[in-house]
Amino acid sequence: MATAVLFSMVAALGLAASAGPRVVAGIPTTAALQQWGAAVMEPLQANLRIEPIRLDDLAPTPAVASGSAQATAVALGPARLGATYSLPALPINAVVSRDLNRVWRLTVPSANRSRSRVTTQVESLRGEAGRLSLVGREEVSIPVAVLERPAMTRMDEAGNRIIEGGVALQIPTASLQHAGQYAGRLVLRTEGF
Repeated sequence: MATAVLFSMVAALGLAASAGPRVVAGIPTTAALQQWGAAVMEPLQANLRIEPIRLDDLAPTPAVASGSAQATAVALGPARLGATYSLPALPINAVVSRDLNRVWRLTVPSANRSRSRVTTQVESLRGEAGRLSLVGREEVSIPVAVLERPAMTRMDEAGNRIIEGGVALQIPTASLQHAGQYAGRLVLRTEGF
């Protein structure tokens, strides 16, 4: 049996300053405990906020030379001035990553010994899998890859397994063409119950 939990998430993308906290209308969220049989899934954050993308995320500070060129200036008379110069070019990162730690907690009773697994997916405000929508212009979206972080498992006093996890989001820099605030849902699914 598979189950799902939705979290809202908002990301400010672009080189502008981050807008303050804002609730995006129309994003259904589940902030309460969800119980499936004996297992309990709970969100550890009500709304997920992603740090704005800044210039440092796109291109690290060290500059590299893109090549060199030569130029010669000729003055009136026999004097000549020669110069060699190069243009600095910043290397561009292929993706911008954002870690979201401690996103969910799954409590599995000690009597349940089945292998359980939590998978994560992002969807846009329009329901497109693997994308975030530009707020106010939902037809504009960007691709986002979700990498699941290794889950931490511990036992509580009653012998229940408590599994906590997070994700890393990867946004291709080539898709960052519209600055603004992006939003979507983080969908968690449990398997193995």
